[in-house]
Amino acid sequence: MKQTLSSLTAKEEAWVRTQLEGAKKLVDAFSPDDAAEPLSVGALDRAFAEWLSAEMTDAAQIDAAIDAVGAAFGQFLVQGLGLRWVIVSDESGAELAVHGLPGKGDVLIFPQNLVAKRYQKRDTHFLVRSYHSISEHIRMIAEA
Repeated sequence: MKQTLSSLTAKEEAWVRTQLEGAKKLVDAFSPDDAAEPLSVGALDRAFAEWLSAEMTDAAQIDAAIDAVGAAFGQFLVQGLGLRWVIVSDESGAELAVHGLPGKGDVLIFPQNLVAKRYQKRDTHFLVRSYHSISEHIRMIAEA
């Protein structure tokens, strides 16, 4: 499958910003000890675990939480690891991702998918671990 990468449109950038606001609200509601602090991967991890334990059943709320947590995690990858937001398109459609090391490894991560798969497995406390793993992977590729 041939994939093409394109920059985000202004509308897509606005969507990411809205999701970051949603992630902060999730942390405020489900990890109140972190509410006064700037959003962090650890706070997001704790909030997602608490949110998951609340056993939400409304599909729209579930999708909104997955999108918010995924976008915030992606933004941490962008800010901390020098990746950039892209839209990945192929014959199946288009999807938001973060991309790095073009031409040297072409790291491509789909943050919402990462969170959605963990949601389905009811996996918690994976964001910090995933961030460190991705960071190490990128470091190894960059040094190769």
